[in-house]
Amino acid sequence: MLIGEIIQRVQSLYSKGVQSLDNRLMDRHIYNAMLSIRSKLLTQKLNKKQKLSAWDFQTIPCIELEKASVHDCPCVPEIGCQILKSVAPLPKPLTGLNHSFIQSVTSLDGSLVFSEISWKEIKYKKGSKYTKYKPDFFIRNEHLYVITKSAPKVLTLVGLFEDPLQVVNFPSFCPEEDCVDCVDCESYLDKEFPLEDSETQTLIELCVNELVLLFSKMKENPEELSAIGQQQQ
Repeated sequence: MLIGEIIQRVQSLYSKGVQSLDNRLMDRHIYNAMLSIRSKLLTQKLNKKQKLSAWDFQTIPCIELEKASVHDCPCVPEIGCQILKSVAPLPKPLTGLNHSFIQSVTSLDGSLVFSEISWKEIKYKKGSKYTKYKPDFFIRNEHLYVITKSAPKVLTLVGLFEDPLQVVNFPSFCPEEDCVDCVDCESYLDKEFPLEDSETQTLIELCVNELVLLFSKMKENPEELSAIGQQQQ
């Protein structure tokens, strides 16, 4: 479902719970609530080892890589590996149980698949004859790093991310003055919200409950309500 369609449904139900027009929500405030609720729904399912729908995931089709300096990674020449790092920082992935929810990192054609390792495991690669040449990846300081004997300069990543719009706009190289047919110029309301249809109604209801409760408590505190309105602008 489109972001704008979900926002309209939330706004409609919310208006029935909070009658004052002074308390009407702006789209961005509703979207922020959508992100929070979506994160909770997906994280709960993953932590319970429940299967997710393909509609919950997003793909970053092209991640450009560059050679990483020795200051970035502790890889030593003896293992014959190559360290590559994403040129642009990645959108923040959802995390739970001490790991990020990255489903796959592959070459564009899928023929080369990278396995996720932790930062601490890197130093042990050189001592293992079975894994020292195995293509691996890890996330550090918002960048994707890959370790392999040889790697393409562009990779594809599939995962769950905190803000779907950051994925849609990755990487953003369009300055406003040159914005012609640029994804940054398109309304975010016309973008798909990555969530399984069966979960969307639950998300809408939870958003309404959260927002009604929040703004009902603020009826007697107009200054706080005004501050939230300014943050939305």
